[in-house]
Amino acid sequence: MERKCCCSKEQTGTVPIKRVMDKLDALAARDDADEMERVLDYWESEAKALGDDKGLLEILSEEIGFFRNGKKREKCLRAIDEATGLLAVENENSVPLATIHLNIATSLKAFDKLDEAMPHYEVAKRIYESKLEKDDFRLAGLFNNYASALTDLGDLSGAEENYKKAIDIILSQDEPQKFYPELAITYVNLAGLEYAKETVDDDKVDAYVEKARLALDDERVERDGNYASVCRKCADSFGFFGYFALKEEFATRAQKVFSEHK
Repeated sequence: MERKCCCSKEQTGTVPIKRVMDKLDALAARDDADEMERVLDYWESEAKALGDDKGLLEILSEEIGFFRNGKKREKCLRAIDEATGLLAVENENSVPLATIHLNIATSLKAFDKLDEAMPHYEVAKRIYESKLEKDDFRLAGLFNNYASALTDLGDLSGAEENYKKAIDIILSQDEPQKFYPELAITYVNLAGLEYAKETVDDDKVDAYVEKARLALDDERVERDGNYASVCRKCADSFGFFGYFALKEEFATRAQKVFSEHK
């Protein structure tokens, strides 16, 4: 018998994606990784039982990012394999599917599979640039991630160009402060790019770190789960660059924000 949910207007027989994503966002704000994994496992099984390939693809994409961030290599690669199989039978070139390709590419790169990642980057880039407005914030995410891949390929000038494209897009938004966490990440990435060069320009590193700090210190930025996650990531980078006081400050800030959402 087909199950129905009296509290949902979504089509029965499919995964209630919006409700699932809202739940995951709430759990991420509390930094509750164990419960997030349980929810993802449950809805992956449900999508398969329902034969809802579209819903399954979205759940798998969430798993890919979740396992990447949690450094769970085998689980992430398993989700990538399943998602890639589903993408292979999709005929459309939609922005949502391009986003999944970008997620896959970013995760493959994170696990040192850059050769496998690049075709997914190229698909995402082609679709995004053909279908999105030039100031669409999603392009900033593309350029940021693509720049990281170019860095690993040794194309440092191309990487720097893409990071700066990302910054231009973020600053062009109507309310750019909403995206300052992503701006901070981009400045940290530019600082990291300096370390890939034969000669490190310490003045540039200092300038990028300071711009990242200012973006995260802006009082207009919402202190939510995403902000806390970015503070945690930047803290690790600040430590790598030798800014140990900043590392401690932002690691503590991340923990404080997560605690406030529990």
